[in-house]
Amino acid sequence: MARVGEYRHGTPCWVDLATTDPSGAKAFYAGLFGWEYVDEEMGDMGLGVYSMAMLDGAAAAAIYGSGPGQVRSGGAAKWNVYVSVNDVDTVVARVAANGGAVLAGSRCVDRAGRVAVISDPTGCVTTLWEAGEFAGCGVTSEAGAFAWAEHLSTDRAESVRFLEAVGVETATADEDHAAQYLAQMPDRMIEEGVASEWYVYFQVADHDESAGYVQRHGGRLMAESEEIAGFGRMVVARDPQGADFCIVEPETG
Repeated sequence: MARVGEYRHGTPCWVDLATTDPSGAKAFYAGLFGWEYVDEEMGDMGLGVYSMAMLDGAAAAAIYGSGPGQVRSGGAAKWNVYVSVNDVDTVVARVAANGGAVLAGSRCVDRAGRVAVISDPTGCVTTLWEAGEFAGCGVTSEAGAFAWAEHLSTDRAESVRFLEAVGVETATADEDHAAQYLAQMPDRMIEEGVASEWYVYFQVADHDESAGYVQRHGGRLMAESEEIAGFGRMVVARDPQGADFCIVEPETG
């Protein structure tokens, strides 16, 4: 297992799923990724029961019930991406002046860390995470674990400008930073009205078997599978509750 204890400033560090059917979603992803769950009550955060998805004893993701009052999901099923920052308050203070919006101001999550929710000028919602005792995904880049997150933007240049202005992208070009995770949305998707959004990638050992599982258990594939040089074989899927995510079998050899 690729165990992770900390995340560099500006890199995606955690993912959680807001869903209309937590029990159904937990069963679906348990079968797909081999997750087991530890339930925690987070009513003070407006999330109710927060189910930590565990993979061989390490935190891999989380699942909770969506509701109409939640700023990130609005009652829909949706995967959320957290980006690690050194000082969440400093970033939040710069958001509005640079064309973004603060959807939920910074606050403490017990001793785990500090959190805030913002959107960039293109409307992409990002959760900021300043680690305390909890850094984020404890396992990555293994079958059943978080592998990558991609911000597909309707205006990549504007999204990059915003990140630079609020101080999220501070690393040099050869290091991990948020801009590396940004891609320009194809024109056809923009014309269809698709909004800027994060896409979460999970690693699998067998692409075909995992894609088949999705289809056999109430989900669907949203496109044809693709072979991406240097990355692997991937496909965008939709779970039974309507949340989109991606699965990838990495290249070998």
